[in-house]
Amino acid sequence: MSDIQESWRSTVRVPKRLIGTATAVATLASLAACSTDDPEPTFLGVNRVTVAMHNDLPGLSYSANYDRSGLDFLLLQHIEEELDVAFSEPVDVSSGDRVTQLLEKKADMTIASFSITAERMDEIDFVGPYLTTRQGFLVASGTEVETLADLRGTSICTWEGTTSQEALDDIKDTVGADPVTLDDASDCIDELVAGRVQAVSTDQAILYGFARQHEKDGLRVVPDVTIGAPQHYGIGLRKGHKEDCRRLEAWLKKHVGTSTWIRDVETSLRVLTEENRGWISSHKPSTAAIEARSCRDTTSP
Repeated sequence: MSDIQESWRSTVRVPKRLIGTATAVATLASLAACSTDDPEPTFLGVNRVTVAMHNDLPGLSYSANYDRSGLDFLLLQHIEEELDVAFSEPVDVSSGDRVTQLLEKKADMTIASFSITAERMDEIDFVGPYLTTRQGFLVASGTEVETLADLRGTSICTWEGTTSQEALDDIKDTVGADPVTLDDASDCIDELVAGRVQAVSTDQAILYGFARQHEKDGLRVVPDVTIGAPQHYGIGLRKGHKEDCRRLEAWLKKHVGTSTWIRDVETSLRVLTEENRGWISSHKPSTAAIEARSCRDTTSP
C-alpha cells in the first residue's frame, strides 16, 4: 500500500453520529430478523399450534387426497381466522389417542368429535360443547329396525377409545345383542356393508356422516332410537393455559349463536339436518352448557 493511501486512511474520520446510526440500524435489523425467525409464543405457549384431528369421519373430520372437510375442520378454520392463531398442518389422531397426544405434547389442541367426560376433565381442559348429539344406530338397507328391541340377536359394532364402547357394555343383557369392538370406524362400516354385523353404534352426528357417504349402499340412521347420555363435543387442550382457554371459550359462546354455525352444520351434516327439522334445539349447545364444561376440572352444576 502506498504512503498516500496510508495517509488518506489515517486522516479521514467517519463521524461518530454516523457510526452510531449504522450500529443502530444493524441492531434493529438483527432484532427484526430474530423476531421473524422466532416470534414470541402467542397461544397455548407455542408459536404455532399443532391440532390433532380425525381423518376418517365424513361430515366431521375427513381427509381425502390431502383435502380435509367436515364440521371439525370448519371450526378449526374459524379459530385460525377469527382469533388470529397460527396453526401447523393438522396431525391425525385415533379415538383412543386423543388424550395421550395432548399429554405427550404431540398436539396442543384436539378437535376430533371429542366428548367431554368427567374422567377426561381430570386430565385435560375442554372448551365446549360446540355440538351436542346422542348415540344411535346405523343399519343396512332393507333392515327392519325401528326400535331398540328390533336389534335383539344382532351384532352391533363400535370402535375402541370412544364413549360409545362404554354405552354398549350392557346391551347384551338389556337387548340381547352382541357388541363387537374393532380398531376404528372404517372397520365397522366395512363390516356393516359386508353384512357381517347388523348395526354400527356411535354418536348420531358421526352416523349421519357415514349415511351420506354410503348413500349408494343404502345405509341409514334409525330415527329416534338412542342410548346413553347426550354427548357434548369439546375442543381439548392441555391444562395450564387458563387465559387462552377462557379466550377460546368466550369466542365459542359467540360462535354457536351465529348463522355461520348453523350453515356449517347444515353443510357438513346434510342428512342429519334434513331428517330432523328440529335439529337446532337438540344439537345446538347453550351458553350455560359451554360455561359449565369449559376450562374446568369438573362440570359445573
